[in-house]
Amino acid sequence: MTTPLHITTSQAPDGRPRLTAVGEIDISNTKEFTAKLCDAVAPGHRLLVDLTLVTYLDSAALAALFAYAKQIDIHISPLNETLFSFSGLSQLTTIRVIPADQDQPSSAG
Repeated sequence: MTTPLHITTSQAPDGRPRLTAVGEIDISNTKEFTAKLCDAVAPGHRLLVDLTLVTYLDSAALAALFAYAKQIDIHISPLNETLFSFSGLSQLTTIRVIPADQDQPSSAG
């Protein structure tokens, strides 16, 4: 059974491309997530990957993000801050923690 995941692409307020995921990213839907991530990455632009409404990520999801680390910036919720801090991904790309009740992001890692 596939885990619920909704992925959209749009333009971020700063004009760059944005991929937004809502739900859970695990082995059952990582191919879909990776394909959408690949399609959204544009030469000459850093992609904003908005994971603030993702409630679960497994190692397959992290592997997809590592593969594109030099081309993306990531926004996460405080729920996933520890996972991203320990993953080491913050040493390869910018990860911002976006609290639900605040407008100002903070850095993870």
